[in-house]
Amino acid sequence: MNGTQRPASGLPQVRVLGAPVTVCTFVEAQDELARLVARGGGACVSCANAYSTTMATDRPDFARVLAQADMVTADGMAVVWALHALGHGRAERVHNDDLFLACCARFKHWRHFLVGGRVGQTEAVAAAMRVRFPGIDVVGGCATPVRPVPADQQAQILAQIAAARASIVWVGMGTPAQDHWMHASAPLAGVPMVGVGSLFDLLAGHTRAAPEWVKRSGLQWAFRLAQEPRRLAGRYVVYNTRFVLGLARQWWSARRSRRSRHAGRGGPGG
Repeated sequence: MNGTQRPASGLPQVRVLGAPVTVCTFVEAQDELARLVARGGGACVSCANAYSTTMATDRPDFARVLAQADMVTADGMAVVWALHALGHGRAERVHNDDLFLACCARFKHWRHFLVGGRVGQTEAVAAAMRVRFPGIDVVGGCATPVRPVPADQQAQILAQIAAARASIVWVGMGTPAQDHWMHASAPLAGVPMVGVGSLFDLLAGHTRAAPEWVKRSGLQWAFRLAQEPRRLAGRYVVYNTRFVLGLARQWWSARRSRRSRHAGRGGPGG
């Protein structure tokens, strides 16, 4: 999918390396998520950054999961710049941490369920949510310290989601674990699920949020690297470099394709 496609949501998607990324504004992403919640049934919202889009070129199983997601947000500024370079200048960054916070503030009737993190972390996140958003309805949570999630715990999580009558499930397992888990679990739970990566660490106070100017400048990866150098150094050095090189090839290929089409229309009989 090198060009633009429109999935069932009506929002266009454009392939960036190995991932189909939804082209939209931040408000449109909120509206689409609200539509999925109102519709009911299982749905998956994944996020795209330099790491995930590059990983999807190596792992067909992960690429298939992203291809079947209901929305894949432009979670990193590198992906937003890629969309702009590919001719989609209206695309805005939809960082799933910010999407979570915006929806908690805007859709006060939602019933929130949390999955992921260390033991005790979902309780800490729920407490932080209740302080930040008085009256918010956090109806449950389950930590997932062991991944892949064992079958017996999987059954327990799905039962708890059903008993809580959750409107939406926020999944903080990190990429690609959360994407695979949502892909398998959302149809069984019958509830929209959104991958939020390291958000639970942030809300529980284990990491610090990047300032807005850092986010806008595309340096959030460096801010995170400074906090967790041992865990993230290899990931950022390898995948950020590969993302830049891969995007350069994709941009050049798209440019050549456009030139070829223009030449064909301009020739005899074109």
